[in-house]
Amino acid sequence: MLHRFVSTFLAFLFRLDLGIIACMKLVLASQGFTTPEIAAAVVELVGKDAVHINIAIINEAYVDIGPGRDESWLIDELVLLKQYFAGTVSFVNLRAYDLQEIEQRLEFADVLYIVGGAQMVLPKLFREIGFDTLLAKMIERKVVVGTSAGANVLGRQIEDSAYWEDQYGSAADYLTQPTFGFVDFNILPHFERADHPRRTAQRLAPLLEHHPFKLYGLTDTQAVVYDDGDVRFVGGKPAIFGGQPSSVN
Repeated sequence: MLHRFVSTFLAFLFRLDLGIIACMKLVLASQGFTTPEIAAAVVELVGKDAVHINIAIINEAYVDIGPGRDESWLIDELVLLKQYFAGTVSFVNLRAYDLQEIEQRLEFADVLYIVGGAQMVLPKLFREIGFDTLLAKMIERKVVVGTSAGANVLGRQIEDSAYWEDQYGSAADYLTQPTFGFVDFNILPHFERADHPRRTAQRLAPLLEHHPFKLYGLTDTQAVVYDDGDVRFVGGKPAIFGGQPSSVN
């Protein structure tokens, strides 16, 4: 009992040191509601029937995707969202409104759904318009779902230059726009997917062997749920890099 109390207290102090908000409910996913189990996890966090759950979509990261690249994945992702939830779904354009109106337009939502895309867009934009501060306030009373880059922006910043150079070809650009660290881990989305040939256990295990905190390699049917300090997985245990001996089984 004493050991359990000490472990919990130390974890609490660690979250305080990182500025992590303990009382929040997040889902970090690779590709959205690709399984009923991921949708069910959100329903459980919200505490309402799926037919009554309202969702505000923040879709800003697509704007920096290169010209001519296929973006039909976005349509597929949003179709899946509507397949599982029957409440009101509204897009909130962060570039179109001032911060006060953004807050008003998000107020109706039970879930803030942050779509992925180009990795650096979200932390830069959020800071420029002050949405980082607003998100920190709203995250205490709404469920936040992030997919791919929309999940990465919620997690702890990866400071390893070798990782960025290996996976994205550049380190400086990614290190100048740090993510927000609402949780003390992050995800590696689209893990082992054919169109991400460098996102494999064989390549990442030696690269991230001594990484200081956990990185979860998520396939497109997996998610990490953070529920007021407790972490659980949907879709099976992911590959885990850093923070401990790597687990890729």
